[in-house]
Amino acid sequence: MKEDSRVFCRPLSQQNTMKADPMARLIRIVTSSFATLENTSPPYNIRKPSCEENLELASLILDAAAGYHPDIVLLPETFKTAGKSLETCQTDAETIHGKTVEFLSQKAAEGNFNLVAGLLIKNDKFLSNDALVFNRMGKFAGKYSKNYPVESEIDAGILPGNLLPVFDLDFGRIGIAICFDLNWRNIWQSFCDSEIDLGCWISAYEGGYPLINYAQTYGYPIVSSVYPYHARVVDVTGEIMAASSRWSRLAFCELNLDREIYHTDMQMDKIIKIQSEYGKDISVKTFTEEHLFMLTNHRSDCTIKDIESEFSLVSYRDYIHRCTKYRNQKISSL
Repeated sequence: MKEDSRVFCRPLSQQNTMKADPMARLIRIVTSSFATLENTSPPYNIRKPSCEENLELASLILDAAAGYHPDIVLLPETFKTAGKSLETCQTDAETIHGKTVEFLSQKAAEGNFNLVAGLLIKNDKFLSNDALVFNRMGKFAGKYSKNYPVESEIDAGILPGNLLPVFDLDFGRIGIAICFDLNWRNIWQSFCDSEIDLGCWISAYEGGYPLINYAQTYGYPIVSSVYPYHARVVDVTGEIMAASSRWSRLAFCELNLDREIYHTDMQMDKIIKIQSEYGKDISVKTFTEEHLFMLTNHRSDCTIKDIESEFSLVSYRDYIHRCTKYRNQKISSL
């Protein structure tokens, strides 16, 4: 396994300086759930799968995912030990050069997709609950260590992480959080500051409404991969675009990332002009109560930023920043 460490947070001063290739903004996502709540055949007892069973399920999932020709695939938090007690984590963990890491590397290369997968990693003197990232060639692209493990994890020897890296992959930039990390907003705000294209949350539980809240508040789609039934892709609008279920381990979603959200202030009259100019090449989604609208570009010869410039549009995020700056200037002048 070769390491390809392109993990960094781009300075704010350098953001929005690269012109995106619109043809590269359509991404295909496959995520998964392990259904550890119960067996899928009678008598539907609570599952306590072995590591071998979890690895077999992961292999089936990754092979099936390849048929969707995805850009990225997700497996849950510590998927190898899903459903197992923390009492066994010292023996179940393996090093970064272990067989499961080699298995993941091989599957990513065979399927030609980027892969995020959770694994307990054994270090010199401690364990870490990690999300490992592999690129399409199966090269190790870096890892994120869970910043906020629960108390029982720490007692079992899992050391909390203290870094919040982002990962630049061939389709865009991702940020990763794990399970209990969901409860700390600083993580999700940091992803916003780093202008990620996709948030990835791998977990032992399903998350629910906070994922919808964060996707809306921080302005990036979030994909989850979980132990129970419902892995989801949540769009920036808060809409659930795809989900696994009790019966299906996979969820597939295609997202066009060449889009932007705008406030209607001084801009709602531009919507009809844009529709007149671009027709079906621009999708318009409006939100009456929120006074927002979203434009999605389907053209191959321009980006949403080009259209934004053409119609002198101000994104919702920039509008909020502008209003904040204007307000602070007024206060400081008193």
